[in-house]
Amino acid sequence: MGGTEQPVRDDFIACVDVIVVSFNTKELTLRCINALYSEPSVATVCVVDNGSTDGSREALIHRSYQQNMAQEGPRLKVECLPENRGFGAANNLGISATGAEFVALINSDAFVLSGALERMCSHLRTHPEVGLVGPRLLNADGSFQESRFHFPSPARAWGENLGLLCLTKFRRPWGLRASNWRSGPVEWLSGACLMVRREVWEQTGGFDEDFFLYSEETDWQVRIRQMGWGIHWVPDAVATHLGGSSGAGQRDAIRECFYESVDRYFLKHYGRFGACSLRCATVVGAALRWVAAALCASSARKKSSAWVFRRQSTRALPPV
Repeated sequence: MGGTEQPVRDDFIACVDVIVVSFNTKELTLRCINALYSEPSVATVCVVDNGSTDGSREALIHRSYQQNMAQEGPRLKVECLPENRGFGAANNLGISATGAEFVALINSDAFVLSGALERMCSHLRTHPEVGLVGPRLLNADGSFQESRFHFPSPARAWGENLGLLCLTKFRRPWGLRASNWRSGPVEWLSGACLMVRREVWEQTGGFDEDFFLYSEETDWQVRIRQMGWGIHWVPDAVATHLGGSSGAGQRDAIRECFYESVDRYFLKHYGRFGACSLRCATVVGAALRWVAAALCASSARKKSSAWVFRRQSTRALPPV
């Protein structure tokens, strides 16, 4: 599925702008944009560098000069920020700097397979009620990577932390079998690779820049659905996603960023009561996991559970 080459229709040529956010992932970012050069549906690749310090900026500017002088394939545009402003803010900047009807948001560690962008674009063209789509994601070894999720809620937080969701179909409702790989509606999709109508981005105001990293795509897709747009998974389109590349070597900072973003999401959508309910659920869950780790003599899991317990029971909620 998704591996057969098909001719590109004229109405799909240069109808998509691609935004790639880069932060200290020079080699992966160059590999990501290389995968886009042969895609005729791409008009412009806009790379937003989020204050990288690994030589990404210089390498991207050089590649942009080479690509645009060659006048072959999509135009490469580079936007350089002096500091890391976060994933959502960088994507907003990139989208505002382009103008195509459809916009693909692709992580620097995600690589689209041939025809994936055309298939997502085709799905949006044939389903005018759908505002955002995402492809089937694969891990580096070619195995399936789940990218379809239910929206977080206090009830789900308690179910997950008490281990109750594993007893129901809601833990993995779509399944892994190929028979379940049908295009159709989901609640929200991983932000590793998405395609959105520009009018949807304009209507929603884009990403909420109060989210620095994590939960921004979830919050955005809540607002997309609230405005009446559908969100569809398109498994005929395929991309490989490595995951976690920008945060390599910064485990504690990334973990703190994750929990702060989740706090912010619950405060925004469920109020202070919902955020406090989340905190209670995660504290209870961390305590249960610590006990389980102690019984299994797993020091790493005990350490991780203890960190979550301390963080969730002592850290103040972020300001609204």
